Amino acid sequence: METKEMECYLQLDETEAIIQLNHGSESSFTSIYHRHHQKIYGNILKVVHSPEHAQEILQDVFLSLWQNRYKIDKNRPLENWLFVVSFNKSMDFLKRKLREHIDFVEDYDKLYVNIEDVQEQDDIITEQLRILEEAIGQLSPRKKEVFRLCRYEGYSKERVAEMLDLSVNSVSEYLKQANKSIKQYVAGSNPYAYENGVLLLLSACIYM
Repeated sequence: METKEMECYLQLDETEAIIQLNHGSESSFTSIYHRHHQKIYGNILKVVHSPEHAQEILQDVFLSLWQNRYKIDKNRPLENWLFVVSFNKSMDFLKRKLREHIDFVEDYDKLYVNIEDVQEQDDIITEQLRILEEAIGQLSPRKKEVFRLCRYEGYSKERVAEMLDLSVNSVSEYLKQANKSIKQYVAGSNPYAYENGVLLLLSACIYM
């Protein structure tokens, strides 16, 4: 894509970009990739700790986005969809790596959401997004801002502290409280999700 054309698409409102993506626009897909790939890559890297494999997973995430372009809901934050899919694919990678070294891990599947099951994929993502949005929505404005900057935007605690004029300790504390609130919300409002691994996704920031 030429530079001027790319600049034009990068200026598109996210909703308009998704609408065009729904209609199969490759240019819109490319602009979405350029908007989000660095942040998503950063989050994947925090899980798999391998730049090479993180790059492979990143490409797989955006391949899934293209394959599901007709289904993407313009009324939902695209960053949430990318976060959910990238985390699940990262966990898929870790599970495969574990199986290379051990034959059996007791109860491991309880902590894993299989994103490769085509029939269940849409339902899994929809449910995870719903719970994720509800859990984040009940946070205070400051906790929500810190959570989104650290998790979705991929900024370090130091950078977030600088952006929000806070101390690093304050950012860490807000993030800790956000994790706790999310856990409590999920466990209290949706025990089924708690038991089936959604909590692991929602509290991923503990490990990232």
